[in-house]
Amino acid sequence: MSESENIIDNTSENEVLSNTKQSVVGDIYVQDVHKSFGVTKALDGVNFSANFGEIHAIVGPNGCGKSTLAKVLSGVLPIDKGKVSVMGHFPTSPVMARNLGIATVFQEVMIAEEASVVDNLFIGSDDFWYKSLTHREKAKKAEELMEDLIGEYVDPNTLAINLSLPIKAWITIGRAFLRENTKVLILDESSAALDFDSTERLFKKMREFRDSGMAVFIVTHRIAELIR
Repeated sequence: MSESENIIDNTSENEVLSNTKQSVVGDIYVQDVHKSFGVTKALDGVNFSANFGEIHAIVGPNGCGKSTLAKVLSGVLPIDKGKVSVMGHFPTSPVMARNLGIATVFQEVMIAEEASVVDNLFIGSDDFWYKSLTHREKAKKAEELMEDLIGEYVDPNTLAINLSLPIKAWITIGRAFLRENTKVLILDESSAALDFDSTERLFKKMREFRDSGMAVFIVTHRIAELIR
């Protein structure tokens, strides 16, 4: 990996995601963060920092706390102790995280099967600018986005139920790429439903975002994905 691509590694299957206590400074930082679910510790004193224009990989086996950390950064989960800062703000809710420019794609392929490609892409897009677009304008934007992501034409008016799983996964990913205020992109096992070529395209897109000054986090248990 290059100097702007780093790995946060937790390789022990018997440990929660953790790190030694240290001073952390950066555009985005996590300091001494703890999160438990009952008696189970998911995050135990996690520390790390990141800057814009970097790609960071959060790596470890299933159950080590990777997705918990992604949800903390996204404002989905509150922490028990510690500090999370994104550009000097603490994202305490998904709405606040979105307003800060944090876009998260979780592992689950979240699709409304009876809705069209364009309607699925714009689900949850409450920005005033998007609300002002006509259906034709949204369809055109959806068509351009999907072609850019996948490399082939996808009819924006096709119902999702008629699409393959990889294309449905791209729609889920595409929602994050659709937003124009995105400064931090978090991909939580987002390549799980993609084939090799599609994963290559996703990594290429991540590098484009990094080069544009965005901070990118990829959560994965697949070490081989990172050797590119």
